[in-house]
Amino acid sequence: MTTNKQPVKRKKPIPIEFIICNPDESLSEQASFYTSLEVGEDAKLKYQEQSITINTSMLVEIRRLGFGNFGYVMLTEVQDCPGLQMAVKHLNLYQSTHNPSDFTADTDLRTLRTVGSGENPHVTTFYTALVRKRDNELLICMEACETSMEKFSTKMHQINEIQHLDLLLKRMINHMVDALSFLKTKNILHRDVKPSNILINQNPVIFKLCDFGICGRLVNSVTATMMKGTGIYLAPERIDKERSPEGYGIQSDMWALGLSTYEIATNEHPFRGLDAIPILAKAETWVPQLPSSLSSELQDLVTWLMKVNHTERPQRYQDILESSAMQQLPQETTVEEVEMVKKIIEQIPYVPE
Repeated sequence: MTTNKQPVKRKKPIPIEFIICNPDESLSEQASFYTSLEVGEDAKLKYQEQSITINTSMLVEIRRLGFGNFGYVMLTEVQDCPGLQMAVKHLNLYQSTHNPSDFTADTDLRTLRTVGSGENPHVTTFYTALVRKRDNELLICMEACETSMEKFSTKMHQINEIQHLDLLLKRMINHMVDALSFLKTKNILHRDVKPSNILINQNPVIFKLCDFGICGRLVNSVTATMMKGTGIYLAPERIDKERSPEGYGIQSDMWALGLSTYEIATNEHPFRGLDAIPILAKAETWVPQLPSSLSSELQDLVTWLMKVNHTERPQRYQDILESSAMQQLPQETTVEEVEMVKKIIEQIPYVPE
């Protein structure tokens, strides 16, 4: 007597609707058509010079690293892969085509695949992507860094460890300019530069740009979507279209970098709690007042980055690198920087979730 064996059903990748842009369209809401991008519950990953297959059940969450409007990030280990830790971003999947503005998952994944190959050391490295079907989530796996500049600067001021802050801020600007300039070569504008999106490692001391969920596509060096990003870091021309009718460009990210540097240096944000119109009003007369302990060259650079008129800011990232502040920066990381970063990171508390 024979029995009919049922064929084994193989798991198929889950088709997810993503917006794909034409080269002359924005990476965000301006795209007008959809396609399916296949992302499965398992994926290949390079581990110890070998290609391995992982799936969502192998991910062991350690602690939460951060969260935002569109999702959260977990420090995660991979089962049976000793020493392999990743930062895994959990993003909700919007499966309805009736809400085209909510596809941060799409933009984040596609941009990381473009810029996160490890080609630039100051952009977080992309590993792979998975879908957790039961939670309707996209999981973006990338390199884990030790902390963000938001947490770092908070602890830095708490313990008053600011002796070599001038040097460290110059290093941060240098690394962020390198990252943003790299994005520019791919016709990408970050649009959400802020301390929580600037990550730092201590061995070696290095800064990395993360979170590409609302990046914009540059067409003729400009993009047009106005109020996309974190409100209190938006450059004036991104709030008021009349200031730049043709669209905005890299100078808007320069403003956000200058503002982030000011916030880290002073532990204050000049526009916190303000809406768009009050921000514009205050920005017209506000002049950055950095601590006198910082070099005049760094103060001048931050003031330059934060000129209200975008045409008065640097026109190229190379202009920033050629500034006096950057020319004074030692090419190699100094002992002072290493010791400062180590001391602060060691005192950032681990808060279990």
